[in-house]
Amino acid sequence: MKKICTAALALSLCFALLIPAAAAGSAIGFTPRAAMATNNMIVVSNSTDTPDAHVVHPAVYKIEGDNFFRLRDLAMLLRGSDRQFAVDYDAAVKSVAITAGRPYVPIGGELSGTAAQASGAVPSGDAFLIDGEPAALTVYKIAGDNYFRLRDLGRALDFFVGYDEATKTVYISGAKGYDIEKDPGVPFAARCIRTNGYHDGVSYPAVTLIESAGELARYFEDMQELYDFSHKENVYSDTTVGFVDAIAAYDEAWFGSHQLLLVLLEEGSGSVRHAVTKVTAGSSPFVEIERRIPEVGTDDMAEWHVLIETARVFDPAGEIEVRFTATGA
Repeated sequence: MKKICTAALALSLCFALLIPAAAAGSAIGFTPRAAMATNNMIVVSNSTDTPDAHVVHPAVYKIEGDNFFRLRDLAMLLRGSDRQFAVDYDAAVKSVAITAGRPYVPIGGELSGTAAQASGAVPSGDAFLIDGEPAALTVYKIAGDNYFRLRDLGRALDFFVGYDEATKTVYISGAKGYDIEKDPGVPFAARCIRTNGYHDGVSYPAVTLIESAGELARYFEDMQELYDFSHKENVYSDTTVGFVDAIAAYDEAWFGSHQLLLVLLEEGSGSVRHAVTKVTAGSSPFVEIERRIPEVGTDDMAEWHVLIETARVFDPAGEIEVRFTATGA
């Protein structure tokens, strides 16, 4: 369990104010994810004015809506470009090392084969390094090969990833960097739980990354005297289900393929509500939360826990920024 807390404030309506690989490869008890051959066309260009744009046909799987590529296929596609990278594998320790900027040396078999129409994907048991540092990447094993989420690698290695919904075309380029502003973020599910309990000395927002059922139990034990984590049977307009009720489903099997972000917020009015609008991972991860502020509100203090469910995409050693926007409720 790692507490990480940074915040950025944004202006809106004149109101001022993240690997299954990270799971150490434990796929025990994990139900394989459905992996289907992608229905997208893949276009690669490594020139700034795209004269070399061409369609490629690597083995690509779609898992829960995201495209997953073999690492060596991507290295081959970007070979010789400004964003090329090398790949090395240490079988003794099951470690994959990615080195940005170094030419890729083919080993044979790159860009060969096709994706099966349907397969099963389980979290990879390998460790992953980028330029010598541990990397939080979503990686699955399919038929013995590691498959990486394309946008994870685009963010981490700063190569371009684009998508045209009209033609269902994925664009990859080593001639320009990743466009974080157009990044749709990582899939997530979120809910806000009111957990009143004002305390001096607490800095808000506070972010805690939970990686196991044991860490969640320790968080509950440490914080239950400070905040209202009690069971709530009846939910009214100004209350939510209890924190203890909300976390009941997060067992060790769930954490085998997920991480849980807990964002602790404080508001000067209990009338303010929240909605998570975006979650990004990669080198500069952030959570974007919209504060919905009514024209007239109560003057009671309120503390909230925002529970955000994601795949295992965040580096436990990194920081996750919280950004706020604000609208009228």
